[in-house]
Amino acid sequence: MNQKLLRDLFNHDFSELANDAQFHALFFTRILGAHELRLICDSICAQSVTLGGKTIPAAHLIKGKNAGAPYAIIAQLHGNEPAGLAGILLAMALSEAGKLERDIVAVIGNPLAAGQYFEAYEKNPHARQETRDAYRCGLSPEGTLYPDMNRIPVDFLTREPNDHHTRRAQELYTICQHIEGILDIHSARGNMLCITDHKHDSELKDSPIRNLLTGLAEAISAHASATVTVKTLKTIVSPLPNIQSQVGIEAGRHEAPEAPYNAASFTLSWLHTLGLTTIAPTFTRENGQFNGYHVRPRITYADLNYGTTLRAHDQVFMAKSCHALASVPERSELVVVKQSEDIYAIQSVADFTRKPAGTMEYAIYQYDEMEAIAKDQVVAVAVPSGTVFTAPFAFSGIFVSKSAALYDKDPSVGPWPVHADHISAIKFCYPCDVAPLTLSFSAKN
Repeated sequence: MNQKLLRDLFNHDFSELANDAQFHALFFTRILGAHELRLICDSICAQSVTLGGKTIPAAHLIKGKNAGAPYAIIAQLHGNEPAGLAGILLAMALSEAGKLERDIVAVIGNPLAAGQYFEAYEKNPHARQETRDAYRCGLSPEGTLYPDMNRIPVDFLTREPNDHHTRRAQELYTICQHIEGILDIHSARGNMLCITDHKHDSELKDSPIRNLLTGLAEAISAHASATVTVKTLKTIVSPLPNIQSQVGIEAGRHEAPEAPYNAASFTLSWLHTLGLTTIAPTFTRENGQFNGYHVRPRITYADLNYGTTLRAHDQVFMAKSCHALASVPERSELVVVKQSEDIYAIQSVADFTRKPAGTMEYAIYQYDEMEAIAKDQVVAVAVPSGTVFTAPFAFSGIFVSKSAALYDKDPSVGPWPVHADHISAIKFCYPCDVAPLTLSFSAKN
Protein backbone atom coordinates (compact mmCIF):
# COMPACT_ATOMS: atom_id res chain seq x y z
CA MET A 1 0.00 0.00 0.00
CA ASN A 2 2.74 2.48 0.99
CA GLN A 3 4.77 1.69 -2.11
CA LYS A 4 1.83 2.35 -4.46
CA LEU A 5 0.88 5.58 -2.71
CA LEU A 6 4.47 6.86 -2.82
CA ARG A 7 4.86 5.93 -6.49
CA ASP A 8 1.57 7.65 -7.35
CA LEU A 9 2.68 10.82 -5.57
CA PHE A 10 6.38 10.92 -6.47
CA ASN A 11 6.59 8.76 -9.61
CA HIS A 12 9.63 7.10 -8.07
CA ASP A 13 10.62 4.06 -6.02
CA PHE A 14 12.12 5.16 -2.70
CA SER A 15 13.82 1.77 -2.33
CA GLU A 16 16.14 2.71 -5.22
CA LEU A 17 17.53 5.89 -3.65
CA ALA A 18 21.30 5.88 -3.29
CA ASN A 19 21.88 8.43 -0.51
CA ASP A 20 20.43 11.05 1.84
CA ALA A 21 20.70 13.82 -0.72
CA GLN A 22 18.53 11.92 -3.19
CA PHE A 23 15.93 11.31 -0.48
CA HIS A 24 15.80 15.03 0.38
CA ALA A 25 15.70 16.08 -3.26
CA LEU A 26 12.83 13.72 -4.03
CA PHE A 27 10.68 14.13 -0.94
CA PHE A 28 11.07 17.78 -0.01
CA THR A 29 10.69 19.23 -3.51
CA ARG A 30 7.22 17.67 -3.85
CA ILE A 31 4.49 20.18 -3.00
CA LEU A 32 1.70 18.40 -1.16
CA GLY A 33 -1.66 20.04 -1.77
CA ALA A 34 -5.13 19.11 -0.57
CA HIS A 35 -5.56 16.38 -3.19
CA GLU A 36 -2.34 14.63 -2.20
CA LEU A 37 -3.06 15.00 1.51
CA ARG A 38 -6.50 13.47 1.05
CA LEU A 39 -4.97 10.43 -0.66
CA ILE A 40 -2.84 9.89 2.44
CA CYS A 41 -5.80 10.40 4.78
CA ASP A 42 -8.07 8.06 2.81
CA SER A 43 -5.39 5.39 2.72
CA ILE A 44 -4.96 5.41 6.49
CA CYS A 45 -8.69 5.65 7.20
CA ALA A 46 -9.22 2.48 5.17
CA GLN A 47 -6.92 0.51 7.45
CA SER A 48 -6.60 -0.56 11.08
CA VAL A 49 -4.03 -1.78 13.58
CA THR A 50 -4.39 -4.26 16.41
CA LEU A 51 -2.77 -3.36 19.73
CA GLY A 52 -3.36 -5.01 23.06
CA GLY A 53 -5.94 -7.27 21.46
CA LYS A 54 -7.99 -4.31 20.28
CA THR A 55 -8.50 -3.30 16.66
CA ILE A 56 -8.11 0.44 16.09
CA PRO A 57 -9.59 1.85 12.87
CA ALA A 58 -8.13 4.75 10.87
CA ALA A 59 -4.59 3.72 11.80
CA HIS A 60 -1.77 2.08 9.87
CA LEU A 61 1.46 0.34 10.91
CA ILE A 62 4.50 1.61 8.99
CA LYS A 63 7.19 -1.06 9.28
CA GLY A 64 10.66 -0.34 10.60
CA LYS A 65 13.71 -2.59 10.48
CA ASN A 66 14.11 -3.48 14.13
CA ALA A 67 12.00 -4.94 16.91
CA GLY A 68 10.67 -2.83 19.75
CA ALA A 69 7.64 -0.83 20.77
CA PRO A 70 6.41 1.43 17.96
CA TYR A 71 6.22 5.20 17.92
CA ALA A 72 3.15 7.11 16.74
CA ILE A 73 2.47 10.11 14.54
CA ILE A 74 -0.98 11.65 14.91
CA ALA A 75 -2.44 13.87 12.22
CA GLN A 76 -5.84 15.57 12.13
CA LEU A 77 -6.75 15.31 15.78
CA HIS A 78 -8.65 18.30 14.47
CA GLY A 79 -10.09 17.47 11.08
CA ASN A 80 -9.22 20.78 9.40
CA GLU A 81 -5.50 20.40 10.21
CA PRO A 82 -4.17 18.20 7.38
CA ALA A 83 -0.47 19.21 7.44
CA GLY A 84 0.44 16.35 9.76
CA LEU A 85 -0.34 13.90 6.97
CA ALA A 86 2.94 15.01 5.38
CA GLY A 87 4.78 13.78 8.47
CA ILE A 88 3.10 10.41 8.10
CA LEU A 89 4.04 10.30 4.41
CA LEU A 90 7.64 11.02 5.35
CA ALA A 91 7.67 7.98 7.66
CA MET A 92 6.25 5.87 4.82
CA ALA A 93 9.01 7.08 2.50
CA LEU A 94 11.70 6.31 5.08
CA SER A 95 10.29 2.80 5.47
CA GLU A 96 10.33 2.17 1.72
CA ALA A 97 13.90 3.47 1.55
CA GLY A 98 14.95 1.05 4.30
CA LYS A 99 15.79 4.00 6.56
CA LEU A 100 13.22 3.57 9.33
CA GLU A 101 14.56 1.76 12.39
CA ARG A 102 11.31 1.14 14.32
CA ASP A 103 7.64 0.73 13.50
CA ILE A 104 5.50 3.85 13.33
CA VAL A 105 1.76 3.83 13.96
CA ALA A 106 0.19 6.43 11.69
CA VAL A 107 -3.09 7.71 13.15
CA ILE A 108 -5.90 9.95 11.92
CA GLY A 109 -7.00 11.52 15.20
CA ASN A 110 -10.54 12.40 14.16
CA PRO A 111 -11.43 10.46 10.99
CA LEU A 112 -15.03 11.70 10.97
CA ALA A 113 -14.01 15.36 10.95
CA ALA A 114 -11.13 14.70 8.57
CA GLY A 115 -13.46 13.19 5.99
CA GLN A 116 -15.93 16.06 6.32
CA TYR A 117 -13.10 18.57 5.93
CA PHE A 118 -11.79 17.12 2.67
CA GLU A 119 -15.31 16.83 1.25
CA ALA A 120 -15.95 20.50 2.05
CA TYR A 121 -12.62 21.51 0.53
CA GLU A 122 -13.29 19.68 -2.71
CA LYS A 123 -16.73 21.28 -3.02
CA ASN A 124 -15.29 24.79 -2.78
CA PRO A 125 -11.48 24.81 -2.83
CA HIS A 126 -11.25 28.56 -3.38
CA ALA A 127 -13.26 29.54 -0.31
CA ARG A 128 -11.39 30.99 2.65
CA GLN A 129 -10.09 28.39 5.10
CA GLU A 130 -12.33 29.88 7.80
CA THR A 131 -15.37 28.46 6.00
CA ARG A 132 -14.07 25.01 6.91
CA ASP A 133 -13.33 25.79 10.54
CA ALA A 134 -16.29 23.74 11.77
CA TYR A 135 -14.49 20.60 10.59
CA ARG A 136 -11.97 21.16 13.34
CA CYS A 137 -14.37 19.03 15.38
CA GLY A 138 -16.88 17.93 12.75
CA LEU A 139 -20.58 18.54 12.37
CA SER A 140 -23.56 16.38 13.27
CA PRO A 141 -26.25 15.68 10.64
CA GLU A 142 -28.19 18.56 12.23
CA GLY A 143 -25.28 20.95 11.68
CA THR A 144 -24.20 21.29 15.31
CA LEU A 145 -20.56 21.18 16.34
CA TYR A 146 -19.26 17.88 17.72
CA PRO A 147 -16.98 17.95 20.80
CA ASP A 148 -13.33 18.86 20.30
CA MET A 149 -11.26 15.67 19.96
CA ASN A 150 -8.52 17.36 22.00
CA ARG A 151 -10.90 17.99 24.91
CA ILE A 152 -11.52 14.57 26.45
CA PRO A 153 -13.77 13.94 29.49
CA VAL A 154 -11.73 12.77 32.46
CA ASP A 155 -14.01 9.74 32.86
CA PHE A 156 -13.79 8.73 29.20
CA LEU A 157 -12.47 5.26 30.00
CA THR A 158 -15.56 4.34 32.02
CA ARG A 159 -18.10 5.73 29.57
CA GLU A 160 -19.93 3.53 27.11
CA PRO A 161 -18.43 4.14 23.64
CA ASN A 162 -21.78 5.05 22.16
CA ASP A 163 -20.61 8.23 20.44
CA HIS A 164 -17.76 8.99 18.08
CA HIS A 165 -15.95 11.28 20.53
CA THR A 166 -15.79 8.79 23.43
CA ARG A 167 -15.05 5.83 21.18
CA ARG A 168 -12.15 7.57 19.45
CA ALA A 169 -10.72 8.84 22.76
CA GLN A 170 -10.64 5.25 24.04
CA GLU A 171 -9.02 4.06 20.81
CA LEU A 172 -6.34 6.77 20.97
CA TYR A 173 -5.62 5.86 24.58
CA THR A 174 -5.20 2.21 23.64
CA ILE A 175 -2.65 3.19 21.01
CA CYS A 176 -0.78 5.32 23.52
CA GLN A 177 -0.54 2.44 25.97
CA HIS A 178 1.48 0.43 23.44
CA ILE A 179 3.94 2.94 21.99
CA GLU A 180 7.22 4.45 23.13
CA GLY A 181 6.76 7.95 21.80
CA ILE A 182 4.29 10.23 20.05
CA LEU A 183 4.39 13.22 17.72
CA ASP A 184 1.11 15.15 17.57
CA ILE A 185 1.04 17.50 14.57
CA HIS A 186 -1.38 20.41 14.43
CA SER A 187 -1.81 23.59 12.44
CA ALA A 188 -3.48 26.84 13.48
CA ARG A 189 -6.18 29.33 12.59
CA GLY A 190 -3.41 31.92 12.36
CA ASN A 191 0.26 31.95 11.47
CA MET A 192 1.40 29.83 14.42
CA LEU A 193 4.62 27.91 13.78
CA CYS A 194 5.93 26.58 17.08
CA ILE A 195 6.61 23.66 19.36
CA THR A 196 3.72 23.54 21.82
CA ASP A 197 4.98 20.85 24.18
CA HIS A 198 7.78 18.34 24.67
CA LYS A 199 9.02 16.01 27.39
CA HIS A 200 12.77 16.46 27.00
CA ASP A 201 14.84 19.25 25.48
CA SER A 202 16.93 16.57 23.78
CA GLU A 203 13.93 15.81 21.53
CA LEU A 204 14.31 19.22 19.87
CA LYS A 205 17.86 18.95 18.58
CA ASP A 206 18.04 19.99 14.93
CA SER A 207 14.43 21.16 15.03
CA PRO A 208 13.60 23.30 11.99
CA ILE A 209 10.97 25.06 14.14
CA ARG A 210 12.70 27.56 16.42
CA ASN A 211 9.73 29.00 18.32
CA LEU A 212 9.11 27.20 21.60
CA LEU A 213 6.12 27.72 23.89
CA THR A 214 6.57 27.18 27.60
CA GLY A 215 3.97 27.33 30.35
CA LEU A 216 1.03 26.64 28.02
CA ALA A 217 -0.65 23.94 30.11
CA GLU A 218 -0.25 25.98 33.29
CA ALA A 219 -1.66 29.09 31.65
CA ILE A 220 -4.72 27.25 30.39
CA SER A 221 -5.35 25.56 33.74
CA ALA A 222 -5.07 28.91 35.55
CA HIS A 223 -8.45 29.90 34.12
CA ALA A 224 -10.07 26.48 34.38
CA SER A 225 -12.73 26.13 37.06
CA ALA A 226 -12.68 23.34 39.63
CA THR A 227 -15.53 21.66 37.78
CA VAL A 228 -13.70 21.30 34.47
CA THR A 229 -14.22 17.72 33.26
CA VAL A 230 -11.96 17.54 30.21
CA LYS A 231 -8.26 17.12 29.53
CA THR A 232 -6.17 17.41 26.40
CA LEU A 233 -4.70 14.33 24.77
CA LYS A 234 -1.27 15.47 25.97
CA THR A 235 -2.23 15.63 29.64
CA ILE A 236 -3.87 12.21 29.44
CA VAL A 237 -0.98 10.51 27.67
CA SER A 238 2.03 12.16 29.34
CA PRO A 239 1.82 10.21 32.65
CA LEU A 240 1.92 6.83 30.90
CA PRO A 241 5.25 5.17 31.88
CA ASN A 242 5.83 3.78 28.39
CA ILE A 243 5.82 7.23 26.75
CA GLN A 244 9.49 8.21 26.56
CA SER A 245 9.06 10.96 23.96
CA GLN A 246 6.10 13.27 23.49
CA VAL A 247 6.16 16.33 21.25
CA GLY A 248 3.41 18.56 19.87
CA ILE A 249 3.84 21.17 17.15
CA GLU A 250 1.87 23.74 15.22
CA ALA A 251 2.99 23.62 11.57
CA GLY A 252 1.64 27.02 10.55
CA ARG A 253 -1.67 28.20 9.13
CA HIS A 254 -4.08 25.36 8.29
CA GLU A 255 -4.02 25.61 4.51
CA ALA A 256 -0.75 27.47 3.98
CA PRO A 257 1.23 25.74 1.21
CA GLU A 258 4.32 25.54 3.45
CA ALA A 259 2.54 23.84 6.39
CA PRO A 260 2.97 20.25 5.08
CA TYR A 261 6.66 20.95 4.47
CA ASN A 262 7.04 22.27 8.02
CA ALA A 263 5.33 19.16 9.40
CA ALA A 264 7.46 16.74 7.38
CA SER A 265 10.69 18.59 8.13
CA PHE A 266 10.02 18.52 11.87
CA THR A 267 9.05 14.84 11.70
CA LEU A 268 12.40 14.04 10.10
CA SER A 269 14.32 15.91 12.80
CA TRP A 270 12.31 14.15 15.53
CA LEU A 271 12.91 10.70 14.06
CA HIS A 272 16.60 11.42 13.49
CA THR A 273 17.13 12.77 17.01
CA LEU A 274 15.52 9.66 18.50
CA GLY A 275 17.75 7.42 16.39
CA LEU A 276 14.85 6.15 14.32
CA THR A 277 16.43 7.12 10.99
CA THR A 278 19.88 7.91 9.66
CA ILE A 279 18.56 10.33 7.05
CA ALA A 280 19.88 13.75 8.04
CA PRO A 281 17.39 16.44 9.11
CA THR A 282 16.74 19.49 6.95
CA PHE A 283 18.06 21.84 9.66
CA THR A 284 21.79 21.39 10.34
CA ARG A 285 22.83 24.68 11.98
CA GLU A 286 22.01 23.72 15.58
CA ASN A 287 23.20 26.19 18.22
CA GLY A 288 20.62 25.59 20.96
CA GLN A 289 19.05 29.01 20.44
CA PHE A 290 15.25 29.22 20.25
CA ASN A 291 12.70 32.00 20.48
CA GLY A 292 11.03 31.41 23.82
CA TYR A 293 7.35 32.27 24.16
CA HIS A 294 6.37 31.98 27.81
CA VAL A 295 2.59 31.76 27.91
CA ARG A 296 0.70 33.74 30.53
CA PRO A 297 -2.87 33.03 31.67
CA ARG A 298 -5.45 34.33 29.23
CA ILE A 299 -6.64 37.91 29.26
CA THR A 300 -10.15 39.07 28.42
CA TYR A 301 -11.19 42.31 26.77
CA ALA A 302 -11.84 43.63 30.28
CA ASP A 303 -8.16 43.06 31.14
CA LEU A 304 -7.15 45.59 28.51
CA ASN A 305 -6.97 49.28 29.44
CA TYR A 306 -10.12 51.08 28.30
CA GLY A 307 -10.92 54.00 30.59
CA THR A 308 -14.43 55.06 31.65
CA THR A 309 -16.23 55.98 28.41
CA LEU A 310 -17.59 52.54 27.43
CA ARG A 311 -21.37 52.57 26.89
CA ALA A 312 -23.93 49.86 27.51
CA HIS A 313 -24.77 49.36 23.82
CA ASP A 314 -21.22 49.51 22.49
CA GLN A 315 -19.74 46.71 20.44
CA VAL A 316 -16.00 46.18 20.71
CA PHE A 317 -14.03 45.39 17.54
CA MET A 318 -10.41 44.34 17.17
CA ALA A 319 -8.64 47.30 15.62
CA LYS A 320 -5.44 49.24 15.18
CA SER A 321 -4.82 52.96 14.74
CA CYS A 322 -5.06 54.02 11.10
CA HIS A 323 -5.58 57.51 9.68
CA ALA A 324 -5.11 57.11 5.92
CA LEU A 325 -6.19 54.70 3.20
CA ALA A 326 -2.56 54.01 2.33
CA SER A 327 -2.04 52.69 5.87
CA VAL A 328 -5.05 50.32 5.98
CA PRO A 329 -3.72 46.75 6.43
CA GLU A 330 -4.24 44.51 3.40
CA ARG A 331 -6.60 42.15 5.20
CA SER A 332 -8.75 44.95 6.66
CA GLU A 333 -12.04 45.63 4.87
CA LEU A 334 -13.63 47.99 7.39
CA VAL A 335 -12.58 51.21 9.09
CA VAL A 336 -13.86 53.18 12.07
CA VAL A 337 -14.61 56.82 11.36
CA LYS A 338 -15.17 59.68 13.78
CA GLN A 339 -18.39 61.51 12.98
CA SER A 340 -18.48 63.79 16.03
CA GLU A 341 -16.72 64.11 19.36
CA ASP A 342 -18.38 61.00 20.81
CA ILE A 343 -19.95 59.24 17.81
CA TYR A 344 -17.98 56.70 15.79
CA ALA A 345 -19.23 54.47 12.97
CA ILE A 346 -18.12 51.54 10.82
CA GLN A 347 -17.59 52.05 7.10
CA SER A 348 -16.23 49.74 4.42
CA VAL A 349 -12.93 50.70 2.85
CA ALA A 350 -14.63 50.82 -0.56
CA ASP A 351 -17.32 53.22 0.68
CA PHE A 352 -14.81 55.38 2.51
CA THR A 353 -12.81 55.66 -0.71
CA ARG A 354 -15.86 56.99 -2.55
CA LYS A 355 -17.45 59.10 0.19
CA PRO A 356 -15.95 59.24 3.67
CA ALA A 357 -18.56 59.25 6.43
CA GLY A 358 -16.14 60.89 8.83
CA THR A 359 -12.47 61.07 9.75
CA MET A 360 -10.69 57.72 9.64
CA GLU A 361 -9.34 56.74 13.07
CA TYR A 362 -8.93 52.96 13.07
CA ALA A 363 -8.88 49.92 10.80
CA ILE A 364 -10.89 46.89 11.89
CA TYR A 365 -8.06 44.40 12.13
CA GLN A 366 -7.69 40.71 12.99
CA TYR A 367 -4.57 40.24 15.07
CA ASP A 368 -2.70 37.10 14.12
CA GLU A 369 -1.13 34.37 16.22
CA MET A 370 2.23 35.37 17.75
CA GLU A 371 1.97 38.91 16.38
CA ALA A 372 3.96 41.39 18.50
CA ILE A 373 1.89 44.01 20.35
CA ALA A 374 3.50 46.96 22.14
CA LYS A 375 2.51 48.30 25.56
CA ASP A 376 -0.27 50.93 25.21
CA GLN A 377 -0.92 49.92 21.59
CA VAL A 378 -4.55 50.29 20.52
CA VAL A 379 -5.88 46.77 19.94
CA ALA A 380 -9.66 47.30 19.98
CA VAL A 381 -12.23 50.05 19.73
CA ALA A 382 -15.87 50.34 20.82
CA VAL A 383 -18.54 51.64 18.47
CA PRO A 384 -20.32 54.03 18.69
CA SER A 385 -18.57 55.54 21.74
CA GLY A 386 -15.05 55.38 20.27
CA THR A 387 -13.64 53.95 23.52
CA VAL A 388 -10.19 52.56 22.81
CA PHE A 389 -8.76 49.40 24.36
CA THR A 390 -4.99 49.34 24.74
CA ALA A 391 -2.47 46.66 25.68
CA PRO A 392 -1.55 46.81 29.39
CA PHE A 393 1.93 45.40 28.65
CA ALA A 394 3.97 44.22 25.67
CA PHE A 395 3.24 40.68 24.46
CA SER A 396 2.74 38.34 21.52
CA GLY A 397 -0.62 36.57 21.60
CA ILE A 398 -1.65 33.00 20.87
CA PHE A 399 -5.18 31.60 20.61
CA VAL A 400 -6.22 35.12 19.67
CA SER A 401 -9.87 36.22 19.65
CA LYS A 402 -11.32 35.78 16.15
CA SER A 403 -13.90 37.58 14.05
CA ALA A 404 -17.39 36.16 14.61
CA ALA A 405 -18.13 36.83 10.95
CA LEU A 406 -15.56 34.18 10.02
CA TYR A 407 -15.82 31.81 12.99
CA ASP A 408 -19.53 31.58 13.66
CA LYS A 409 -19.86 28.11 15.19
CA ASP A 410 -17.20 28.00 17.90
CA PRO A 411 -17.58 30.25 20.97
CA SER A 412 -14.17 29.14 22.26
CA VAL A 413 -12.42 31.43 19.78
CA GLY A 414 -13.57 34.51 21.73
CA PRO A 415 -15.63 35.93 18.88
CA TRP A 416 -15.68 39.68 18.26
CA PRO A 417 -17.34 42.18 18.11
CA VAL A 418 -17.99 41.86 21.83
CA HIS A 419 -21.00 43.43 23.50
CA ALA A 420 -19.95 45.90 26.17
CA ASP A 421 -21.52 43.87 28.96
CA HIS A 422 -19.63 40.70 27.91
CA ILE A 423 -16.06 41.99 27.86
CA SER A 424 -15.18 40.16 31.09
CA ALA A 425 -16.30 36.81 29.64
CA ILE A 426 -14.65 36.92 26.20
CA LYS A 427 -10.94 36.16 25.92
CA PHE A 428 -8.67 38.46 23.99
CA CYS A 429 -5.74 36.00 23.81
CA TYR A 430 -3.16 34.11 25.79
CA PRO A 431 -0.30 36.66 25.97
CA CYS A 432 3.30 35.49 25.73
CA ASP A 433 6.51 37.05 27.00
CA VAL A 434 9.12 36.66 24.28
CA ALA A 435 12.83 36.23 24.97
CA PRO A 436 15.77 34.19 23.63
CA LEU A 437 15.92 30.68 25.04
CA THR A 438 18.96 28.38 25.11
CA LEU A 439 18.41 24.62 25.28
CA SER A 440 20.81 21.90 26.30
CA PHE A 441 20.51 18.61 24.43
CA SER A 442 21.87 16.16 26.96
CA ALA A 443 19.84 12.95 27.05
CA LYS A 444 16.50 13.03 28.88
CA ASN A 445 16.98 16.59 30.17
